Amino acid sequence: MKKVFILFFIIGLFFLAGCNENLKNNVQQNTNNSTTTTSQQATTPVEQNQKYEAMIYWEQQGKIVPVRKQVGTISELVNTLFRGPSEEEMKSGYFTELPKVSPNRVILEGDKVLLDLPVSFYDARGSFRVSNMLKQIVYTCESFPGVKKVVFLKDGNPISVFPGEGFVLAPYVDKNSINGQKGD
Repeated sequence: MKKVFILFFIIGLFFLAGCNENLKNNVQQNTNNSTTTTSQQATTPVEQNQKYEAMIYWEQQGKIVPVRKQVGTISELVNTLFRGPSEEEMKSGYFTELPKVSPNRVILEGDKVLLDLPVSFYDARGSFRVSNMLKQIVYTCESFPGVKKVVFLKDGNPISVFPGEGFVLAPYVDKNSINGQKGD
């Protein structure tokens, strides 16, 4: 009787291990399916073909100030930021510290934006300039519905510190963390 019990116990363990492996495979498959590299991943309550009021943050008279924009996606918002102020906005005194680069990818993943920027973006120097660049990006991204964090990538790889300036970028940046940083 003891041998039969042990045999059933061992069979039960193998059965549970197999179920657990199937569960792990399903979770892994779902995870792989949800981390696509599209320009916008709709995992927040953002609907296609809908316009949202968001803010682009420019500089004006030494301050970071918001300007209202109607956008359809987080990618559109970020790309507008990196293009810089319009001629009309420049006439109103708005400007940007951002270098003239285009994001490689902008991915919305839950409450965070993964912002993949080219290596040349990280060549900027000067703690005041870099601080304002990061504020412009983070404030602008957080103005989009559901976004609370920005994860910085350099040519597809996570970056933990802004080179040469000491601003901590990992695991993510939000308004609270960027306002508390002093740089080098």
